[in-house]
Amino acid sequence: MEAVMACWEIEQSLQSLTGVSPGEGTSATMSDDEDDQVDSDANLFDEGMEGHDSMGFGPLIPTESERSLMERVRQELKHELKQGYKEKIVDIREEILRKRRAGKLPGDTTSVLKAWWQSHSKWPYPTEEDKARLVQETGLQLKQINNWFINQRKRNWHSNPSTSTVLKSKRKRYTN
Repeated sequence: MEAVMACWEIEQSLQSLTGVSPGEGTSATMSDDEDDQVDSDANLFDEGMEGHDSMGFGPLIPTESERSLMERVRQELKHELKQGYKEKIVDIREEILRKRRAGKLPGDTTSVLKAWWQSHSKWPYPTEEDKARLVQETGLQLKQINNWFINQRKRNWHSNPSTSTVLKSKRKRYTN
């Protein structure tokens, strides 16, 4: 807010010096001598403002055109900041999306996989047809389906030793 007020004060002092209203003559450039003159006039303007406030008149209330100018300056500053930090914002956004992607699958997806798991708890190895159907139902990639089942078996084999023994004996029958 201070920056907007400072810009507004500069615009006001510039307008009082040049007699040009906001938006007119914005493409003109100043020489060094004119810069010095504006600086000294800005100091006079600031002193005048302090005196004005100390006399008890209270703060100045900007007019509609001044508020419009302040909003335009605020929008320009916002745009410049976005452009200046655009790459950093993109990097942060990508990092957030990456962190969202890494980790847990969506709840509705895992509920489909868990339902299959529970209905096939005695032999939790989906066939290629089962996997293709799960890919269609969940929208996951085949690799994600395979990884989920690998991880699920690891989680459940360690937590349920009796299931582990049953599965190992079935595996021996299928491999022999």
